[in-house]
Amino acid sequence: MDLLSLSGWLFGSLALLGALSAAYVRVRSSVDNATAEIWKGEAEAQKARADRLETQLEELAGRVARLEAENRHLSELVTGTAAISELRALAVRQHEELVALLTP
Repeated sequence: MDLLSLSGWLFGSLALLGALSAAYVRVRSSVDNATAEIWKGEAEAQKARADRLETQLEELAGRVARLEAENRHLSELVTGTAAISELRALAVRQHEELVALLTP
């Protein structure tokens, strides 16, 4: 083997190695891009789900607030505190009117 054929083999081997490296980089880039697209779609789906859950949570918070207000109102009706308070005010007012009529 002379120097020319040895340099030809060496140059050919380097060219083949360069071509294989370029092919690997191309395939790897393609796989990475496909993976990125999949993750992007997954992220968008998770964001949409989070938005839906946030809306549902706000609706539930509103419903809970309304139920608590209704519960307080029903508790007042059951215990009669509002009715007793109104009855007391009425009795005091009528007593004052009677005292005013009876005093000369």
